[in-house]
Order: sequence, then C-alpha cells, then structure tokens
Amino acid sequence: GPGENLDAAPVALRDSIAPLRRVPYVGQLIFVAGAYFAAAKLSLFFAIPPGYATTVWPPSGIAVAAMLLLGNRVWPGVWAGVGLVNAFVDASVLTAALIACGNTLEAFVGAVLIRRQVGGFYEFDSGEDVIRFVAIAASSALFAATIGVGAIALHNSVVTRELAQNWWTWWEGDTVGIILVTPLILSWSARESRAPSRRRTIEAVAFGLVLLLATALIFGGSNESFTVLSLVFMIPPIIIWAAFRLGQREVTLASATACSVAIWYTVQGRGPFALPSLNQTLLLLLAFVSTVVTTGLVLSAVVRQRSRVNQALQGALRVLAEQAIRDPMTGLYNRRFLREFLGRELIRARRAGAGLAAIMMDLDHFKRVNDSLGHLVGDTLLQTIARRITESLRGTDVVARFGGDEFIVL
Repeated sequence: GPGENLDAAPVALRDSIAPLRRVPYVGQLIFVAGAYFAAAKLSLFFAIPPGYATTVWPPSGIAVAAMLLLGNRVWPGVWAGVGLVNAFVDASVLTAALIACGNTLEAFVGAVLIRRQVGGFYEFDSGEDVIRFVAIAASSALFAATIGVGAIALHNSVVTRELAQNWWTWWEGDTVGIILVTPLILSWSARESRAPSRRRTIEAVAFGLVLLLATALIFGGSNESFTVLSLVFMIPPIIIWAAFRLGQREVTLASATACSVAIWYTVQGRGPFALPSLNQTLLLLLAFVSTVVTTGLVLSAVVRQRSRVNQALQGALRVLAEQAIRDPMTGLYNRRFLREFLGRELIRARRAGAGLAAIMMDLDHFKRVNDSLGHLVGDTLLQTIARRITESLRGTDVVARFGGDEFIVL
C-alpha cells in the first residue's frame, strides 16, 4: 500500500523497530490484534458509568501507530482486534464486522494522511505539524464514529437523540485516543541519539514527582465538583516545563500520565470533572485532554524547531566567518586575515623575544599561462601550488594568498 517504504524515516526509528519488522507477517498481525484487544479491555476500566462512555479510546491511537510503524499492510490485525473486542460485548457478527471496518478505515486514512501531511515521522518538526496531526485525527475519527454508530442503529432501534450522543462520544474517544496515544508510541519507539546526561535524568525524575503530586492533589483531593477547578491550571505550566527542558518523549508521557489520572479519578466520581451530567463531564475531559496534549506537542515542536534554526544559524555564521578570511579559489587565508594575524604575531614575537620569518613568493611569467592556456588552467595551477606549499609546511606555519600569483608564508 502507499507509504509502506520507511527508508525516509530517521535511522534511530528504523533501527528500533527493525526487530518487530523482521517478525513474520502473521506474527505482526497477531501482535497488532492482541495489542488492540488488550488496550480495549483495559480502556473499559476508564469508562464512565452508566454504559461504556469514555473520553479517550487508546486502541484507536495504537491502530494508527501500528500502521505508521509497520505499514498499512497490518490492517487485518486492526480489523481482527476490533472484531474480537466487539464480539465480547454481545454485538452481532454483522455489527462487529461493520465496526471493525470503520475502525480499520480510520487507522488507514489517519496513517496515510500523517505520512503525507506531517513533516516529522516520530517527532513533530513544527507547531504546524501538530495542528495538522490533530486535524487528521479528528477527520479520520469521523469514519469510525459514523460507520460504528450506523452499524449499531441497524442492529438496534435507537432514538435520534441517543444516536447523536453516541456518535459524539465515539468520535470524541477515538480522536483523543489518536492525539494522546499515537505520539506517545511513536516517540518512545525511537532510540535516542545519545544517552541522557545525569543532570537531565535528575530533572526528569523531579519533573515526574511534581507531575504526580499535582495531579493527585487536583483530581484526588476533593469529592466536590469544581471546588478545585482552578488548580487544574497547574497542569499546563508543568507540561510547558517538559516542553522547554526535556523533549517530546517526556511531553507525550507526561500528557498521558496527567490525562490518565484525571480520567481515573473522574470515573471514581472524584475531582473537578465529576459532574452529575455525563455530557458535561465528557466535554470537560475532552477540553482538558485536548488542551494538555496539544499545548505540550506544539511547544515541544516549536522548541525543537527553534533549536534546529539556531544550530543552522550558528553553522552559517561559522561558514561566513571562515569565508571572510579565506581565499575562495585556493582555500588559503586571504590578505585580510594576513594583516590581522601578522600584527598579532609581531607583538607576540617581540614579547617573547623570538624571531618571525616571512617568506613572500610569486610565480614568474604566470600571465603567459592565462594567455596561452586560459584562466581555468591558471586557476588549477594556483590551486596546485597552494596545495604543495601547504603540504610542505609545519602545523604552526601559516600560508596566505596575498595577490593574484603572490603567496606569503609566516
């Protein structure tokens, strides 16, 4: 299928997923189906009573990440995992098959669009990439929600109001699941180019402790709704800390941790989001999860982009500084550098009471070479002379091109 070739992916990512890609195709399908099924069963613990309403459906993010990492050809594994999950919730064979088609199409469309529209593969290269990724997640979730709810409506008689509410809950859960879980899997699937420093490790541990303490205080400290709602605004600064000081891997993990804690306490009827109205609860959780995840990803992408721009700018400045003191044709130092360097060397030689030798040489009858053989041959001759002079010097000596066919050695 399209986008199967991962040659354009970063080397660290290709190396880290290489063992899984060497697994036989059937093994990959079993792995994907098992991962989807296990995540779905675990996600039901986060369902908000009554029923199976959940503000995040992690299996949708797992399905998209699987197709990004292993290729679109693993779609039968996604289809089998979805069908197996629905078979355990007493859905008919036709309903389970249709729901499986919807979720598989969601993952397929999401993976294809992410490859084509998002710059980074396992890390976002810019804030625009994050916005495009969120839009793709919301768009691809339309397939699963529409087909899934339609399949349920065909099997059971559902009133229009309940149909719309079920569609909204389904779309919300899949969208947030992709936004939350897919970057988490992708970022932690790639090996870091270098081992983290001791200072960064200590800071990461401190950050984790602060995050856990803050989430426990906000969501587990009160049984009355909205009594600690203002404390929820403590979470974004903590995520910003991770974005500026750590990296996208830590941001995705921190976002997943904060959102999981919020959802868990809400399911238990605790925290500022535990409201009598299920719709209001889901909306608050959707706003919280979307804000935390999107803010963290956008900021970390912007910080990463700024770092790349600074490195490129510093490299360009070094190149310009080097070009300012180099002769473009021979690569030797030019007259400008010679003037500054000779002044410093004379001062140093007088201070040390040492000598300084300056040798000036030119090429006799060099004009004849240009006139008879052309300037291209003349340039080649100058380059050869420059190379031979350089190879004949010590490491402490300096050679510069003073004029057209004139060289100075210090």
